[in-house]
This record gives sequence, C-alpha cells and structure tokens, in this order.
Amino acid sequence: MSKTISKRITGYAVVSNEPPQGSSKGGFTNEPDRRLQISAGAFDPKSVLYLERRPHADAGHPARVFMVASPTGKFPVVVTETEDDAPWMFEVWVPGEAPRDLRALAKNLSMDMRARDRAWLKLKLEALLDAEGTPFALTLPDGTIERVASDAAAMARLLLWHGTAMGAFDGSAATPLIDAMLSRKEPKTTAEGAASWSFDVKNAVVRDDFYMTLKEVSLPDGTIRPISVWTAGKYPRSLDGLCKALSLDMRVYSPAWILRKLDQLVDIEEPNGGFLGPVPGSEKQQWYPSTVAYIATLIRHRLETLGLTSAEGKGASGPTLRLVPSPNAASSPVAEQPRGELCGECGVHAVVKESGCKVCRNCSWSACG
Repeated sequence: MSKTISKRITGYAVVSNEPPQGSSKGGFTNEPDRRLQISAGAFDPKSVLYLERRPHADAGHPARVFMVASPTGKFPVVVTETEDDAPWMFEVWVPGEAPRDLRALAKNLSMDMRARDRAWLKLKLEALLDAEGTPFALTLPDGTIERVASDAAAMARLLLWHGTAMGAFDGSAATPLIDAMLSRKEPKTTAEGAASWSFDVKNAVVRDDFYMTLKEVSLPDGTIRPISVWTAGKYPRSLDGLCKALSLDMRVYSPAWILRKLDQLVDIEEPNGGFLGPVPGSEKQQWYPSTVAYIATLIRHRLETLGLTSAEGKGASGPTLRLVPSPNAASSPVAEQPRGELCGECGVHAVVKESGCKVCRNCSWSACG
C-alpha cells in the first residue's frame, strides 16, 4: 500500500547549535592538557625566529647524515648545523628516494629549528613519535635499536637523539611558542561533537584520493580557529606526520605562525606529482606542483574565510611576523630568490624571459607558443 504526499513545504526551521544545559561548553572535554586557554601577550612572532631560511655560506655548512632503512626503502636524513661557539641544527633534509611528503615535514621542522624555543621543537618531535605508518626497527647512531611507528617517527627520533647529544634540550631557556599555545594536546570533543570544515583532495597523477578535515573551535572573543587537521582515504602515510606537525602549529595563538608554515608549503614540488586543480573560492583552475601544495592552499583559504589573514597575507590580529637575524647573520647573508611576473595561465608569479621569450617556470606557458 502506498500513499501520496500532497503537502508542500511552506517554511523551514533553524536548528540552534547551542549545546544543551549541562553539556561541556563548545563540545570539548575539560582535561588539563587539552583545555583551551589564551595567554594574552605571551607570544610575539617578531622575536621568535633568528633565521628565516638557510643562511648562505660559500664554504658550505657542516652536516650530519643518518641513514634510515625502512620497509618503504632506504633514505638519508641530513641535518645541517651552525658553526657558532654553541652549534645548533637549523635545517633537516631528506634527499634521494625519500617517502612522499616526508620532505614537506622536514621543511616544517626546519622552521621550528630556527625558532628561539627549543622546548617547542622537542614537543613537536615527541608528538611525531606517534605518527602511524609501517613500523620497523631503527638503529640509532649509538647502536641502540628502537622500534618506531613510521618513517616520520624515525626522522623525529633521530632528530631527538641528535638534539639531546648536542645538549640542546637542556636548561631553562625562554619558551615563547610553548607559552602561546591554546592547548598542549588536541582538545577532545564530548558526545555533543564540535564544528569542522572538510574538503576532498584528488590528484589523479599520483592517485591520491582522500578526505581532509579541520577541527575548529570558537574562542571567547568569537574568533573561529582551526586546532587540528586529519585525513582519511588513499594517501601516503607520511602525510599523517605533516598533519600532526601542522596541528601543533595551528594551536599557536598568533595566526601569523601557521600562515608562515603554510607559505612554505604552497610551492613545494614533487617529481611528477603536479596536477591541475580548482582554485579555492573560484571556478578557475590552476597548476599545483604537489598534493601538499594544494592542501596548504586550501587550509590558507579557510583561514582567509575565517578572517584570520589580512590582504597582505599576515595575521589579522596581533603582531605580524618579523624575522630577527642571529648575531652572525651579517656574515651569512640570505640569498633572495627573484620574483617573476604574474602568469595569466596559472596565476603564479613565475614568468621570466628566457632566450628572448617569456616563459612560466610553474606551468610551462610560453608567449612564443
């Protein structure tokens, strides 16, 4: 027996998203390490970095090379250091046949190494020890064998070992980044749940097809902030390590910090991994040099939508990011990369003149056909 419904919908009701009485405010638990809190004025991005990028040195920089033999293959972890009275690692590389997206994580950690907060670097490296993947036995430089959860965890464990051997994590130095965190650990929701923003990522060139979610929270001033990012679907497992790192960056109160981290990733390349994808907030498409570059662009667009950036691309509230050179920076100038003209095809400032013809180094567009 069937019935025909002839009534028309004449209106609609708006369902309130306010939690019921007695529930946890905002749908989050009240655990000490996961409780959201704001320390006003505790974080000043102007003084947090002593180097923006790798300093130039004609004679090169000293470095340590650690070899990793994992189920996904063998690859080196290269750590470059300063030559000061108290040497410190300022950059990490994973060249050669490294797992996909591990280079992006190394770039993220390199900026943390150049921050004036070594406790922050230690916190992030310890968090990465739980990054899941294919577990294996890692041999540390002192001969100790430890079981690690993934390639990302292996890199983090080697950096922890090296930093500890250098005595870098000893003492009670200032912790501007640690002090500015909204929470040490990711806030967990109650049964009421919490808001989120999600998007699909598909790169047919490398067969990536996954779903990415930003967990968000409303702060007392009404600002909505992403506090973590997670993925599900078909993607390289090293991306889980990058998500863990970016989640910690998101929980630094000043949005200038996560914006600077994303700016490092929007142009990161992957061999044979570039693809044509949609421009966020537009019907146009543009060329992205990698899946990670596309992800960084999408997250940055979300921050813009939430009003967390200005027209110049810096934090909308609080001080902007200014990079303070180290005492010996005068003798180690940073090489500036030339900026090309805007390409009308892909929208990237990468058009230069080669052999009398304008060519885009990003999408290969040429004025000469």
